[in-house]
Amino acid sequence: MSKVQLGWIDFSKEHRNRVISVMHLLTEPEAIDELGIGVVRDAFSNIFFPGTSTIQTRAKYFLIVPYLLYKLEDQKINTADEFINNLHKQETDLIPILMKDGEEGIIGSSAGADLKRKPSDIYWNGISTYHIFTGERMSIYDYAKVICTLQARKHKLRDQGSIKAKDDEIDGDDKDAVSEDLLGRFWSIPDIPKQWKDNLSIKLSNHEAVYLKHQIMSSCLDSMLTYVLKENDLDFLAIKEFDHIIGILDRLPDILKNQFLLAKQFADFIYGTHLRYNVILSKGERDDVLEKWDRWHVGIMDYARIDLNLIFPFLGRNMKLHRFLCECQLAMQQNDIERLDQLVLIREIDLKGKSRSKLNNREDFDYKGWVGISKLQYRLPNAQRLLKDIFDGLGAANV
Repeated sequence: MSKVQLGWIDFSKEHRNRVISVMHLLTEPEAIDELGIGVVRDAFSNIFFPGTSTIQTRAKYFLIVPYLLYKLEDQKINTADEFINNLHKQETDLIPILMKDGEEGIIGSSAGADLKRKPSDIYWNGISTYHIFTGERMSIYDYAKVICTLQARKHKLRDQGSIKAKDDEIDGDDKDAVSEDLLGRFWSIPDIPKQWKDNLSIKLSNHEAVYLKHQIMSSCLDSMLTYVLKENDLDFLAIKEFDHIIGILDRLPDILKNQFLLAKQFADFIYGTHLRYNVILSKGERDDVLEKWDRWHVGIMDYARIDLNLIFPFLGRNMKLHRFLCECQLAMQQNDIERLDQLVLIREIDLKGKSRSKLNNREDFDYKGWVGISKLQYRLPNAQRLLKDIFDGLGAANV
């Protein structure tokens, strides 16, 4: 089977960065979406754990990146590309400093200077979501362009002597406005410690943990993140699977209860299609996959009772996914596994084409273990890691 090649016309560095960001999503854990249901998975993930992703590792990066960017605003940088390159170099330079304590979750601990995807790429959405960055949904590249424009204006005025001279064309109010435009206009961050890089730790200080807790709670009101932080529910950190949240269901606000139950129903329902995907791909020869299928199949009628009308708003105009879900539900209700297999095969071919479909070319596929999405966890493990960092920073006496 020939390898697929991706390409694009390189109009600008900005376009290139955006394409690379999309391509990186294909390499994230849990992102191998063979049947194209990721839009629903991500919608629920964003409800429960907004601002997170499956490749975030430690909460401190929500502050390290803003600290670097805030300091960069005060430097004379001519272009957005130069600004971003400077940021990436500093992120790389921090890797050995962060590694000195032997902590886990240091981005770039293996790649070092060859690190391709920097913390700023991974955490920017969360930094915006939690209103640490106050420029609404501006991309980091657009932010860099704005800062460079403001810097150019400031330095032009300075070169003309208008900042020092009282009788220049620009009056005092205008000069103050230029300075304010540059200094922290886009940030709501705690005070940055002096010499903060020298003794930098991946652990949150108490001050930083208090700040991050407040930012999440104030910006993500009805999320699971806010519930856990508001109630100091440390039991949540010990939950092993998304399904097990049902053990604390009676503690949750009604809106979260209903969202959890619907997300769990969808996870149970769609798991059947991914099980069949792996049964077909393994040619029915893997006992571990068949055992999982048998356990799921016992409850097929219960799983098929999901009210898909509650799921459809997440799909937008994706009518092919709409039809796939409806037809799978009907096949499950009739316990027609042959039809379910056919739907799974058709769905993958529809998404990829016959030449790239694994199922269509399964005779040549070397099955070595589970392929694609397993039981949906909606970013639970990643959110737990971030929450643990915050609670650790708060300290037992401050929880």
